[in-house]
Amino acid sequence: MNINVDELVSRDGVSGKIYTNPAVFDLELKQIFEKTWVYVAHESEISNPGDYKTTDVGKHPVIVTRGSDDGQFHVMLNRCRHKAASVCQSECGNANFFRCAYHGWTYSNNGELIGMPFQDGYDKEFDKQHNGLIKLPRVDSYNGFIFASFNEEVCSLNDHLGYAKEYIDHIVNSGPEGIELSAGAHKYSYNANWKLQVENTIDPYHLSVTHRSFFNILSKKTGKKFNFNKIHNNEKISDLGNGHSLYELDGDLGIGALPFNLIIFPNLSFVGSHVRVVHPVSTDKTNVKLYPFLLKGKSDEVNAERIRKHEGFYGPAAFGTADDIEVGFDRVREGLNADIKNDWLLMSRGIDRETVDERGVITATSSDEVSARALYKQWKKLMTVETR
Repeated sequence: MNINVDELVSRDGVSGKIYTNPAVFDLELKQIFEKTWVYVAHESEISNPGDYKTTDVGKHPVIVTRGSDDGQFHVMLNRCRHKAASVCQSECGNANFFRCAYHGWTYSNNGELIGMPFQDGYDKEFDKQHNGLIKLPRVDSYNGFIFASFNEEVCSLNDHLGYAKEYIDHIVNSGPEGIELSAGAHKYSYNANWKLQVENTIDPYHLSVTHRSFFNILSKKTGKKFNFNKIHNNEKISDLGNGHSLYELDGDLGIGALPFNLIIFPNLSFVGSHVRVVHPVSTDKTNVKLYPFLLKGKSDEVNAERIRKHEGFYGPAAFGTADDIEVGFDRVREGLNADIKNDWLLMSRGIDRETVDERGVITATSSDEVSARALYKQWKKLMTVETR
């Protein structure tokens, strides 16, 4: 299907088809998740030689390892070169090799083919060196956060992160000895498009409506009323470039809580005290993992308090995630089912009061849709690279 991306995205809105059209979704996997840098792991998850983690880059299952011999990060497809069966089923662990349970082909944890049963059945032309697990050609890390790309010609990770780097530095420096993702992951799925979760991460405009019950309870508990007009005027959202955006919060947020939300395009976000990773599955299915990050060098009590606070809003029995899934994702999906000619979704709020600094960073108040416009500016750029 020939897709005209210019008809789907404008400066101040998007067509509903970007969420529901399977052809658009397939093009996203090719043009975005196979062309730019995608977050795969934090080094604390694979801190020792032989450690590994399984995850996805787009819809490609991958294994992220720290090599037993070289200590380097490797990202490779979780797919045997013989009959394509996955060679690793665990989410994480430590192993010197991966053995396919179908025919026994065995690979080192850096992806090299090291053996298979009845090897004499292959002729002398068979070369083990060319039949290892397929590696992603670009792997790099910034301050402990590991990214990978299928695109050999992708820009440097440093250039991709751009102005977002200083905020990643702030996150890492929030712990006296850094941070670690060792508390496990809170997982959920919802039946709608992956971009809705990314948009929602920096959308303060919905807070006073969608999360009204949470703020009402908090007001009764603390005796403090929330003046959202004042909050929005004091807080800012910025377009950091390359699809990344920043939401600077106001007020005392508690021990180790970030004073901002940060989106790293396309699949990584930082919210409160967790790292949020979005995994697209289909137009109407998305998996999300939240990794609370612990402050190294702080006491167990401090880190436990941070996790309890995370659970209080984002946990399975809390308000925030449940509200967002019901209202921001499920009801939007339901509304998108209405087959109408004019299916445009407006993202123009605050477009006439943006300011631009000397770096080119665009900023407006926190009730404005700067972040959504930043997201779709980069989305359109990547989606049109080979489609014009």
